[in-house]
Amino acid sequence: MDIIITEAAASYFQTIQPKKAVRVVARDTFECSTMIEFYLQLDDPIETEDKVVKEAGQQFIYNKKASDEIGSRVTIDYKPTQGLKMINPNQTLAYGLTLK
Repeated sequence: MDIIITEAAASYFQTIQPKKAVRVVARDTFECSTMIEFYLQLDDPIETEDKVVKEAGQQFIYNKKASDEIGSRVTIDYKPTQGLKMINPNQTLAYGLTLK
């Protein structure tokens, strides 16, 4: 999966202290209205299947579930008044995000 970071998101990620990896998460909610929840969290690679990529000076990690649900590409953007946003080629996956 390609992870594309906008300039605004890159600036936001530079403020993270301590410097940790950002995990791109897709998880089953088992709720009918939102079957999959997408979010970002500070984390370290822990799973044997974790993929690690560095983009715009920030380390990102994701697993097979995230890749399968998101697809081949995700763009991460940031707006000070709206927070982080995750977008794949088909749709906005999540917005108004803060790092967990």
